[in-house]
Amino acid sequence: MLKQRYLWLILIIILAIALSFYFIYNKGKEEDTGKAEEAIEEFEEEDVEVNEAPVKIEKGIVVGMKAGEKEWEIEAAKISLAEDRKRTIFEEIKKAVIFKNNEPFLNIQLNKCIADMGSKSMELIGEVFIETKEGDILKGDRFYWDSGEETLASLEPVELTVKENNITADWLISDVELNKLELQGNVKVTFKIE
Repeated sequence: MLKQRYLWLILIIILAIALSFYFIYNKGKEEDTGKAEEAIEEFEEEDVEVNEAPVKIEKGIVVGMKAGEKEWEIEAAKISLAEDRKRTIFEEIKKAVIFKNNEPFLNIQLNKCIADMGSKSMELIGEVFIETKEGDILKGDRFYWDSGEETLASLEPVELTVKENNITADWLISDVELNKLELQGNVKVTFKIE
Protein backbone atom coordinates (compact mmCIF):
# COMPACT_ATOMS: atom_id res chain seq x y z
CA MET A 1 0.00 0.00 0.00
CA LEU A 2 2.86 2.34 0.80
CA LYS A 3 4.37 1.62 -2.59
CA GLN A 4 1.12 2.57 -4.27
CA ARG A 5 1.01 5.88 -2.40
CA TYR A 6 4.58 6.69 -3.44
CA LEU A 7 3.74 5.72 -6.99
CA TRP A 8 0.67 8.03 -7.03
CA LEU A 9 2.72 10.82 -5.44
CA ILE A 10 5.47 10.46 -8.04
CA LEU A 11 2.85 10.36 -10.80
CA ILE A 12 1.20 13.56 -9.45
CA ILE A 13 4.61 15.31 -9.21
CA ILE A 14 5.48 14.32 -12.79
CA LEU A 15 2.07 15.52 -13.97
CA ALA A 16 2.48 18.82 -12.09
CA ILE A 17 5.95 19.37 -13.60
CA ALA A 18 4.66 18.52 -17.07
CA LEU A 19 1.72 20.93 -16.68
CA SER A 20 4.07 23.63 -15.37
CA PHE A 21 6.32 23.28 -18.41
CA TYR A 22 3.29 23.29 -20.71
CA PHE A 23 1.84 26.49 -19.21
CA ILE A 24 5.24 28.24 -19.11
CA TYR A 25 5.88 27.29 -22.76
CA ASN A 26 2.41 28.42 -23.90
CA LYS A 27 2.63 31.70 -22.00
CA GLY A 28 5.93 32.49 -23.71
CA LYS A 29 4.44 31.53 -27.04
CA GLU A 30 1.39 33.77 -26.44
CA GLU A 31 3.71 36.67 -25.54
CA ASP A 32 5.67 36.10 -28.77
CA THR A 33 2.42 35.96 -30.74
CA GLY A 34 1.22 39.09 -28.97
CA LYS A 35 4.49 40.84 -29.82
CA ALA A 36 4.22 39.74 -33.46
CA GLU A 37 0.61 40.96 -33.66
CA GLU A 38 1.64 44.22 -32.00
CA ALA A 39 4.46 44.65 -34.54
CA ILE A 40 2.02 44.02 -37.40
CA GLU A 41 -0.43 46.56 -35.97
CA GLU A 42 2.38 49.12 -35.61
CA PHE A 43 3.41 48.47 -39.21
CA GLU A 44 -0.17 48.88 -40.43
CA GLU A 45 -0.47 52.18 -38.58
CA GLU A 46 2.55 53.63 -40.41
CA ASP A 47 2.03 55.35 -43.76
CA VAL A 48 2.10 52.62 -46.35
CA GLU A 49 1.92 53.76 -49.95
CA VAL A 50 0.59 51.43 -52.59
CA ASN A 51 1.31 52.69 -56.09
CA GLU A 52 -0.87 50.18 -57.83
CA ALA A 53 -4.33 50.86 -59.10
CA PRO A 54 -7.14 49.44 -56.97
CA VAL A 55 -8.69 47.59 -59.95
CA LYS A 56 -6.82 46.11 -62.92
CA ILE A 57 -8.26 44.30 -65.91
CA GLU A 58 -6.23 42.35 -68.43
CA LYS A 59 -7.53 42.67 -71.99
CA GLY A 60 -10.81 44.45 -72.38
CA ILE A 61 -12.98 46.85 -74.34
CA VAL A 62 -14.51 49.96 -72.77
CA VAL A 63 -17.20 52.04 -74.49
CA GLY A 64 -17.95 55.66 -73.64
CA MET A 65 -21.63 56.49 -74.14
CA LYS A 66 -23.18 59.92 -74.64
CA ALA A 67 -26.92 60.52 -75.01
CA GLY A 68 -27.49 56.80 -75.62
CA GLU A 69 -24.95 56.58 -78.47
CA LYS A 70 -21.37 55.34 -78.64
CA GLU A 71 -18.96 58.25 -78.32
CA TRP A 72 -15.71 56.30 -78.12
CA GLU A 73 -14.43 52.77 -77.78
CA ILE A 74 -11.03 51.57 -76.57
CA GLU A 75 -9.61 48.05 -76.66
CA ALA A 76 -6.51 47.61 -74.50
CA ALA A 77 -4.35 44.88 -72.98
CA LYS A 78 -4.19 46.71 -69.63
CA ILE A 79 -7.06 48.67 -68.09
CA SER A 80 -6.94 50.06 -64.57
CA LEU A 81 -8.78 52.52 -62.37
CA ALA A 82 -6.77 55.45 -61.07
CA GLU A 83 -6.54 55.90 -57.31
CA ASP A 84 -9.30 58.52 -57.39
CA ARG A 85 -11.56 55.90 -59.09
CA LYS A 86 -12.87 58.59 -61.47
CA ARG A 87 -10.36 58.03 -64.23
CA THR A 88 -9.65 54.88 -66.22
CA ILE A 89 -6.15 54.27 -67.56
CA PHE A 90 -5.66 52.28 -70.77
CA GLU A 91 -2.25 50.91 -71.77
CA GLU A 92 -1.04 48.71 -74.62
CA ILE A 93 -3.94 49.95 -76.72
CA LYS A 94 -4.94 47.77 -79.64
CA LYS A 95 -7.79 49.93 -80.97
CA ALA A 96 -9.24 53.33 -80.16
CA VAL A 97 -12.14 54.94 -82.04
CA ILE A 98 -14.13 58.16 -81.64
CA PHE A 99 -17.65 57.91 -83.08
CA LYS A 100 -19.82 60.53 -84.76
CA ASN A 101 -23.54 59.83 -85.18
CA ASN A 102 -22.91 56.33 -83.79
CA GLU A 103 -20.49 55.58 -86.67
CA PRO A 104 -16.68 55.21 -86.38
CA PHE A 105 -15.16 58.56 -87.37
CA LEU A 106 -11.64 58.90 -85.91
CA ASN A 107 -9.31 55.90 -85.70
CA ILE A 108 -6.57 56.51 -83.16
CA GLN A 109 -3.23 54.82 -82.50
CA LEU A 110 -1.54 55.75 -79.22
CA ASN A 111 0.44 54.40 -76.29
CA LYS A 112 -1.75 55.40 -73.35
CA CYS A 113 -5.14 56.95 -72.66
CA ILE A 114 -6.60 58.40 -69.47
CA ALA A 115 -10.39 58.67 -69.63
CA ASP A 116 -12.56 60.62 -67.20
CA MET A 117 -15.56 58.33 -66.91
CA GLY A 118 -17.78 61.11 -65.57
CA SER A 119 -17.28 63.65 -68.35
CA LYS A 120 -16.23 61.03 -70.99
CA SER A 121 -13.28 63.29 -71.91
CA MET A 122 -9.91 61.65 -72.62
CA GLU A 123 -6.23 62.45 -72.59
CA LEU A 124 -4.45 60.70 -75.49
CA ILE A 125 -0.74 60.18 -74.78
CA GLY A 126 2.35 58.97 -76.64
CA GLU A 127 2.92 58.97 -80.39
CA VAL A 128 -0.72 59.76 -81.13
CA PHE A 129 -1.80 59.09 -84.73
CA ILE A 130 -5.37 60.11 -85.57
CA GLU A 131 -6.97 59.29 -88.95
CA THR A 132 -10.37 60.62 -90.01
CA LYS A 133 -12.94 58.74 -92.06
CA GLU A 134 -11.83 60.83 -95.08
CA GLY A 135 -8.14 59.89 -94.62
CA ASP A 136 -6.86 63.12 -93.00
CA ILE A 137 -4.07 62.48 -90.50
CA LEU A 138 -3.22 64.31 -87.28
CA LYS A 139 -0.04 63.46 -85.33
CA GLY A 140 1.34 64.59 -81.99
CA ASP A 141 2.49 63.41 -78.58
CA ARG A 142 -0.50 64.47 -76.47
CA PHE A 143 -4.10 65.38 -77.27
CA TYR A 144 -7.14 66.09 -75.15
CA TRP A 145 -10.61 65.00 -76.32
CA ASP A 146 -13.28 67.24 -74.79
CA SER A 147 -16.49 65.23 -74.88
CA GLY A 148 -18.79 68.17 -74.11
CA GLU A 149 -17.40 70.43 -76.84
CA GLU A 150 -16.46 67.54 -79.15
CA THR A 151 -13.03 69.06 -79.78
CA LEU A 152 -9.46 67.84 -79.97
CA ALA A 153 -6.76 70.04 -78.46
CA SER A 154 -2.99 69.81 -78.08
CA LEU A 155 -0.59 72.17 -76.36
CA GLU A 156 2.34 70.34 -77.91
CA PRO A 157 3.61 70.41 -81.52
CA VAL A 158 1.28 68.77 -84.04
CA GLU A 159 1.35 67.80 -87.69
CA LEU A 160 -1.78 67.65 -89.85
CA THR A 161 -1.91 66.10 -93.32
CA VAL A 162 -5.01 66.89 -95.40
CA LYS A 163 -5.07 65.62 -98.99
CA GLU A 164 -1.26 65.72 -99.29
CA ASN A 165 -1.11 69.23 -97.76
CA ASN A 166 0.88 69.53 -94.52
CA ILE A 167 0.32 71.86 -91.58
CA THR A 168 2.53 72.02 -88.49
CA ALA A 169 2.01 74.14 -85.38
CA ASP A 170 3.01 74.36 -81.72
CA TRP A 171 -0.57 73.83 -80.57
CA LEU A 172 -4.01 73.16 -82.00
CA ILE A 173 -7.73 73.14 -81.24
CA SER A 174 -10.03 71.41 -83.72
CA ASP A 175 -13.53 70.04 -84.13
CA VAL A 176 -14.00 66.30 -84.61
CA GLU A 177 -14.03 66.62 -88.43
CA LEU A 178 -10.70 68.54 -88.43
CA ASN A 179 -12.47 71.30 -90.41
CA LYS A 180 -12.46 74.17 -87.89
CA LEU A 181 -8.82 74.53 -86.89
CA GLU A 182 -7.23 77.00 -84.54
CA LEU A 183 -3.43 76.81 -84.84
CA GLN A 184 -0.83 78.90 -83.02
CA GLY A 185 2.92 79.07 -82.60
CA ASN A 186 5.28 78.45 -85.53
CA VAL A 187 2.47 77.54 -87.91
CA LYS A 188 3.79 76.24 -91.21
CA VAL A 189 1.50 75.30 -94.12
CA THR A 190 2.80 73.38 -97.12
CA PHE A 191 0.40 73.07 -100.07
CA LYS A 192 0.84 70.72 -102.96
CA ILE A 193 -0.12 72.58 -106.15
CA GLU A 194 -0.95 70.52 -109.20
